[in-house]
Order: sequence, then structure tokens, then C-alpha cells
Amino acid sequence: MSILRWRGPGFPGSILELERMRKYMENVYGTLASGVNHIRRNYTGVFPLVNLTEDDENLYLSAELPGIDPQSLDLSVKNDTLTLKGSTKVEAEPKEVNYHRRERDIGTFRRSLTLPAKIQTDAVEAKFKNGILNVTLPKAAEARAHQINITT
Repeated sequence: MSILRWRGPGFPGSILELERMRKYMENVYGTLASGVNHIRRNYTGVFPLVNLTEDDENLYLSAELPGIDPQSLDLSVKNDTLTLKGSTKVEAEPKEVNYHRRERDIGTFRRSLTLPAKIQTDAVEAKFKNGILNVTLPKAAEARAHQINITT
């Protein structure tokens, strides 16, 4: 493919080049997508969905894990990285089933997040309720904001 060439400030030439580029990208994406579909059974994408928030004292992680057995989860913090691992399972299906849409993957997952502050790893608390994992990660003393008095 040649590099996108603008034909000066002329509007029609520019639009034609952009349309040609769009068609090329759709073709490339289509080729890649067909290759990905072959390995889709083992690919879980971005799972679980998480929110990571903070206040002065803690970081808070909330992860959506519907249908997951909390006993199958592995949560760890090392240095500035939090890692959540587990597996999803679906009831056995007949072999002759025809899918019209399949968006729920099965298999193992692993999600790692870089934390924005140092953590007291021995004080982390995790609670699981109704498919939601809530983790409280206390900030290390050196990562907390300290009030400084100004003298005059």
C-alpha cells in the first residue's frame, strides 16, 4: 500500500484518499478478525471489569465477577501490581447446540493492574458479595498525603 497522498487543498481528492484508506483498514481488520475467531474459545478479553479509586488513606478495587466461585479466585499484590486470577465455568451443553450469539467465555482469566501508590500488603482486605469483589488496599505511610504546617 502506498502512503496516503494528499492532492493539495482540493476537497475531492482528499475525500477519495480517505475513503480508500477506510476500505483498506476494513479489509485489514476483517482479515485479523477472521484469524481471531479461530482462537476465540481461549480468549477472554478484558475480564473482569474493574473500577480502581482512591482517597487519602486507601485504594479501592471493585471487580464484577458474576457466576464466579470466590474460592476459585487468586488475588495477590506484589510491588505496585495487583493480580486477580480465576476461572469461569458454564454448565455442560449438548454437542449439537447452535449458537446465535456467544459472548460469555469460559476458561481461565488473569487481570493485572499497576497501582498508583505503594500499598501495605499485609493489611489488604477483600470481600465478595453478589458477584462483586471489593478490595481495600491501605496506602503505605510514605504514599499518604501529609499535612505540613507553615510557620510565619
